[in-house]
Amino acid sequence: MEAGTKLRKVAIADDSPAFLAAAANYIATIPGFMLAGIASTPPQTLALVESAAPDVLLLDLGMAPKRGLELVQQVKASPAAPAIVALALFETPEALAAAKRAGADELVAKESFISGLAQVLGRLFPAVS
Repeated sequence: MEAGTKLRKVAIADDSPAFLAAAANYIATIPGFMLAGIASTPPQTLALVESAAPDVLLLDLGMAPKRGLELVQQVKASPAAPAIVALALFETPEALAAAKRAGADELVAKESFISGLAQVLGRLFPAVS
C-alpha cells in the first residue's frame, strides 16, 4: 500500500462470539482495511458506529433482541452513517430485498463470507481493492 493511503475502517456487529472472532481475524488480513471494533448487541453497535466512525459496518441481520433490519435503519439514520454490509446465513433474493429496503448497501451470506466479502468490498471501495 502506498504511503498516505487511508485504511478503510471495518466494524463488525454479530451476536456470535465465534463468528466475531473469525471475521475480525479475516479483516486483519485484507490489504487496505483495518478493524475498527466489534459489537455483540444493538446498543454496542450504535455506540461503536458513533465512536469509531467506521467506513463500513458488517451487520448480522439475525442479531437479537432487535432484528438486524431495524438496526440497519437506525444506523443509516445517522448523518455520518457507514456503508452497511448485511450478513445473513444464506443469500436469498428475499434476504437481499429486505436488506436493501432497510438501507443496507450490500448483503453477504455467512456461508460464503470470505469470497462474498472480498467482492462486496471491491464494489464499495474500488480504489482500495
